[in-house]
Amino acid sequence: MRFPLRWKIVLFTVLPLVTLTISVLWMVNRSISEQVQRSIQDDLRRSSAVFENMLASRARELAIEGQVIAQDPKFFSILTLPGGHLDPQVLATVSGVARDFNTLTASDVFEVLDAEGRLMASVSREVLADDGRRALFAAARSGRPASGVVVERDAHYQVAMTPVFAGGRVVGALLLGARIGDELAERLESFTRSEVTFLAGATPTVSTLAHAEDRAALVDAMPRIDAGLATGPAAGTVLQIHSGSDVYLTLARVIPQTSAGARQTYVMQRSLRTETAFLRAIQTALLELGVIALIAALLAGVLIAERIVSPMQKLVRVAEEMERGNYDYPLEVHTRDELGYLATRFRDMRQQQRTYVNSLQEIARLKSEFISVASHELRTPISIVHGYQQLMRDGLLGPVTPDQNEALQAIGRSVADLTRIAEDATRMAQIEGERLVLARAAHDPRRLVEEAVRTAFAEAASRSLRVTTQVDAALDTIWVDGPRLTMAISNLVRNAVRFTPDGGEIDVRVRGAGDQLEIAVRDTGVGIPPEKQRLVFERSFVIRDSRNHHSSGALEFNSGGLGLGLSIAWGIVAAHGGDIRVESEVGRGSTFTIRLPLAGEPEMELAA
Repeated sequence: MRFPLRWKIVLFTVLPLVTLTISVLWMVNRSISEQVQRSIQDDLRRSSAVFENMLASRARELAIEGQVIAQDPKFFSILTLPGGHLDPQVLATVSGVARDFNTLTASDVFEVLDAEGRLMASVSREVLADDGRRALFAAARSGRPASGVVVERDAHYQVAMTPVFAGGRVVGALLLGARIGDELAERLESFTRSEVTFLAGATPTVSTLAHAEDRAALVDAMPRIDAGLATGPAAGTVLQIHSGSDVYLTLARVIPQTSAGARQTYVMQRSLRTETAFLRAIQTALLELGVIALIAALLAGVLIAERIVSPMQKLVRVAEEMERGNYDYPLEVHTRDELGYLATRFRDMRQQQRTYVNSLQEIARLKSEFISVASHELRTPISIVHGYQQLMRDGLLGPVTPDQNEALQAIGRSVADLTRIAEDATRMAQIEGERLVLARAAHDPRRLVEEAVRTAFAEAASRSLRVTTQVDAALDTIWVDGPRLTMAISNLVRNAVRFTPDGGEIDVRVRGAGDQLEIAVRDTGVGIPPEKQRLVFERSFVIRDSRNHHSSGALEFNSGGLGLGLSIAWGIVAAHGGDIRVESEVGRGSTFTIRLPLAGEPEMELAA
């Protein structure tokens, strides 16, 4: 049973759209999900930095407050009272003074220790155990302030121990501390929009997680968190924790200033489900659009399958063949409706186009031949004028006055310009007519570059420019048409000289880049606007600044020429199988880079 073409077209119309819709949905979902996760991870790391900055700032505040109090005579004098920690009256005095100072600091921990580390007074709401202050006091006893984080009764405290001096010796220590608790966690949550949990080992001390199942999931994930901290505690561990119907992106880090191996951790979490709510809305909208598109595709496929799609495809195919130069591709549209009329008119247009293209090709051929013949014919009168100019200049036709000698020199310069113009026209005709024949041979790239620079600067004797050349020492020999490649490089150097003001720099560098030979000519000249860079190798395109332009055959700054130099360079390079690229910025100069294949043989080749 023959399957109708209409339904084939409908099928082949709908299937790509279905595939495209599904692919778009999948890619959008994946891309946005990954972007959201990356964004959340970045936010978590920034939130972590905010928290650690808060801790660092609070540590500095505690240290400063401790130093100010420890240096107050009223405070350090109480630690020199006779009787020490065994005298109830001394202890009462110390407690009273400490209470006065704590009224100013309002610290969660305010403890005064004697020179032996014994507690003399604790006037705050919290009292630390001996283990919590022992390590800090060891540093204070030696005269150095110390800070850290300690855990007491499932609570974290950020503390600063300040030694108290009297008479040049340590007479005790002051311990100030601030609780890392609910208030700090809630502040951090409001700043960062992240859930915050502090843990001592696997036990949460403070958490902003509202649900017990979320806290339980975090505790269950502690082995994974500890493993991540063991491999990269500085960067922290970002992982996913599944909790009931939600997923949390979790960042865990060691609380700064805690002792090694203490397993004091803070965890910051963001709900992935909350952050991706908008993604689900996008998915729903895309799904609805996909259904609408599928219905529209079905209707369109049924309506246009045989009446429009097939004839139009034939017309498109014929147009593609015309673009390739094939004007005989059959156009088989036999309907009598508008499509048939369109096909008939298209066939007539194709015939006219072929006639027009053939005439253009013939005109281009005749033009190229004329330029070639004309430039060749110009050589004879130019040679005669040049010969007589030399005879007269050398005095072989009679004495020459200074004024006449100056005129003869001008004639010589003009003859040289005419010769160069004729030669350039001949080469341009050869390039356009694909008649540029290469004679490849082994050449030293250094000599080619030096010859090109010398040839270019022979026309710029009055210019003041700094020129440097650099050739890769590894390049001993290259297989190229030496004179032609020298001409191409020389044309690029001439262009650089013409558009670089006096005092500027021109740099010519040659190096191997894999299987390519790179020759770069860089200048510090006027540069080329971006919109003109793609046109510089077209024949008769001239780079100029209309405000300062003037014609000259001596490569004066910003002088104009025929615009063939770059085109000839491009043709020579293309004949070698390479290309030229340009990079330029107005006011900062240009770089023209020739790229040629290094592989080659010493044989005659016809440019393609």
